[in-house]
Amino acid sequence: MKRFLLLLFCCLTAGEASAQSALLPTLDANAVEIARRVIFPAIALFLLGYFVLAAIKLVLNYLLKNKIVDTAIISESVVERLLPGPQDELNKVVKWVALLLSTGAGLTACNWYLPLGLHSVIILVFSTALGFLAYYLFLRRQAK
Repeated sequence: MKRFLLLLFCCLTAGEASAQSALLPTLDANAVEIARRVIFPAIALFLLGYFVLAAIKLVLNYLLKNKIVDTAIISESVVERLLPGPQDELNKVVKWVALLLSTGAGLTACNWYLPLGLHSVIILVFSTALGFLAYYLFLRRQAK
């Protein structure tokens, strides 16, 4: 998965680097419409699928842990060390929710303050940083 994301990032970077070339056509309304109808829903379906798989994994780990404990072959402390707890999965879900919500809020703010430029990048960086801060504060409050 990491290799795929790295390859995608490199391809997108190469495309952006040559964006000023006369060989590439400019984005017209048709290309933007295709992106809106095809690419954005595909990304949304990926994120939804990832969330559903994480929830299924959480439930199956819980059921497996209970079944192992019920058989009484191994002690509960050993089982808890072998399987990730529901708290670990919950923390992952909270992290992604905080990051996606903060990035979405940043993109909304960028849309309000057009034209896009350096201030848009600054808005996105600060909104993402606020998402990380919210996640950090959640973890700190949970530790207490």
